[in-house]
Amino acid sequence: MARPIICVILMIVFVLGMMTKETQGEKKCHINISYGNEGCEAMVCNADCASKWKGIGECVSSQSPNCICSYSCPN
Repeated sequence: MARPIICVILMIVFVLGMMTKETQGEKKCHINISYGNEGCEAMVCNADCASKWKGIGECVSSQSPNCICSYSCPN
């Protein structure tokens, strides 16, 4: 009974270790996409960011709404 539990715990530790190794060292870059007076629409922002930089775009409300694109920095 104890042997399967130990195997499961070891597998979980192994998988978590692999996931941390993959994400370690990955740096994120950010760029501001301005749409002028049109404002920021979430779907357009995300689509532009994904197509140009393969990232995730998010509308941020400030004095004028802007699209902030977060993507993996090139090496």
